[in-house]
Amino acid sequence: MTTRRAYTTGHFALDIDGNALRTAHIKSVEGGHVKLNSVDEQMGQDNLRIKHGTSLEVEPLTCEIGLSQANYLLWWIKKSWRKEFARHNGSITHADFQYKAQFVHQFFDALIEETQFPTLDSQSKDPAYLKVKFRPERVDMKRGGGESVSGSFGGKQKLWLSSAFRLTIDGVDTSKVSRIDAFSVKQGIKPIASGPARFPELVPTKIEFPDLSVTMSLQYADQVLDWYHQYVIDGKMNQTKAEKQGALEFLTPDRQEVLFRINLYDVGIKSFQIPKVEANQDQIKRCKFELYVGYMDLDNDGALGLE
Repeated sequence: MTTRRAYTTGHFALDIDGNALRTAHIKSVEGGHVKLNSVDEQMGQDNLRIKHGTSLEVEPLTCEIGLSQANYLLWWIKKSWRKEFARHNGSITHADFQYKAQFVHQFFDALIEETQFPTLDSQSKDPAYLKVKFRPERVDMKRGGGESVSGSFGGKQKLWLSSAFRLTIDGVDTSKVSRIDAFSVKQGIKPIASGPARFPELVPTKIEFPDLSVTMSLQYADQVLDWYHQYVIDGKMNQTKAEKQGALEFLTPDRQEVLFRINLYDVGIKSFQIPKVEANQDQIKRCKFELYVGYMDLDNDGALGLE
């Protein structure tokens, strides 16, 4: 009899709709398990209380995902943002350091509940990863068969750095932006239970597009400050005129090519401030401003040409 031994965390692979070409590189996995809700109630005249199970729910499945072979996933995110909702099946394969499948976590009829983009900082040397939260209606788990999960992860993952980005806003010079805080696009999901079903049906509701918190050198923020004065302080611009269009581009390390782009629509400025700094410090004087965004859209399929 073969002795079964524990194995350490090694590698993961995401498969969507059973197509090997749609596998994405995964940095981390969390959640996606079935939870039984319980209640307790008093019985008779005694202090005895009994507990019993009631409804079932599936926890969200959260993955940090690299760009390698993630084209299909980005297409799914793009459709979700446009309210063209689609449910997909998939699996997370947990493998050891020899890339042998040890455990398979399957999910069914999943919607994308949240897409989080990392903090973008021109001083950073770290690679960037998307954090995607899936909300499946059902899940299943089984042992892997020891098959290999290694694949061609492509070179594009090496190219996506959190320091390589460009923010553009019509009529406003933002070329000296040095940092954009992490932001998330959230999809509202409402569970609807029915009598014969053990798990509730998930129905998509509203989409929430986030504000952007942006930092840049105060020396080059004249046009941003003018925009803030005219719209927020002086109130000389109506909302239609004050709102602008823009884009957030994720670039290659040499800043010559665009990996993919988020188009920004109906962008307005909410606040402008100078962060706290100490006297006689060797620091660049910076300002921080907050933008609201009416809606976002991942660029056309041609711009999502990732391996």
